[in-house]
Amino acid sequence: MSFEIFKQQFGDLAEYVIHETTTENRVVIIPELGGIVRQLSLRKGLTLFSLLKTPPTPNALIADTKSASELLFPFASRIPEGKYKFLGKEYQLKKNEDGGMNAIHGLVRKNHFRLDEQVIRSDNASIQLSYTIDNADGYPFQVHFTVRYTLHADGRFELKYEARNNGQAPCPVMFGWHPYWVLGNEDVEAWKIDIPSKRLVTFNENLIPVGTEPFDMAMPALLHRKEFDNCFILDASVPEAVTELISKNQDVTLRIRQETGEGKFNYLVVYTPPARDCVAIEPLTANVDAFNTGEGLNILAPGHSIDGTITVSLV
Repeated sequence: MSFEIFKQQFGDLAEYVIHETTTENRVVIIPELGGIVRQLSLRKGLTLFSLLKTPPTPNALIADTKSASELLFPFASRIPEGKYKFLGKEYQLKKNEDGGMNAIHGLVRKNHFRLDEQVIRSDNASIQLSYTIDNADGYPFQVHFTVRYTLHADGRFELKYEARNNGQAPCPVMFGWHPYWVLGNEDVEAWKIDIPSKRLVTFNENLIPVGTEPFDMAMPALLHRKEFDNCFILDASVPEAVTELISKNQDVTLRIRQETGEGKFNYLVVYTPPARDCVAIEPLTANVDAFNTGEGLNILAPGHSIDGTITVSLV
């Protein structure tokens, strides 16, 4: 196996490519646009699958409001009216959701990440990026956020995040990743999904959690005429959960593993956009609105850190 990392231009955006030259597996990363993964291509047999749906041009990517492939930190999804209470004090975040009702998807989207490290080894290559939140509006804490993207010789892609509290007071953190997945040019209706959950979150009309209910759909489930826009609760008593997106016609399965357990990715959002051309499978470390409910929320003491790993592969 032979790895290389190189820089190229995507319009005015500089992007970095981790490339395995034997299989042509590759990951394309844009540090200056929220550290997102723009492309992930993995091989299964004779076919190299481009797995992420992202806007096709630099301008469309910059203007994207659907959070394609974005890193969501220090919170993911919605906080109603941008208001939350932490350790007895009330805070007000910017209401940045379309329509101006809620705060959504954190404080690092579209921001310029620092390129910390590029590493090439015999069996993998990786890039580490970082961004520091320092007394942001509505979030007066100092948190250093890092993400390491690794491409392995066996075809695995790995995302590992870490958040460290560099401030003098405890701070709340959650993390989520927001990729839209595709499997070749095949229609979503032909795919099956296997969701590793027996319980889902119920929402009000503002998509804010109001409770939970059993999830008893037989798995794997054919996506034909099925719509998902749900947050699922995972089993935190086991070390990982595996979600699969399955194309029987192409004989390929996309496998997304997320660490579970204390402080890890114990929630999962699945969303089928109206265009029916992709499926969002989004690992989360906490429930929607965890800044208010505390459900799954990690609270970092000064000097402490938290991390977690998501692994993607084709079988």
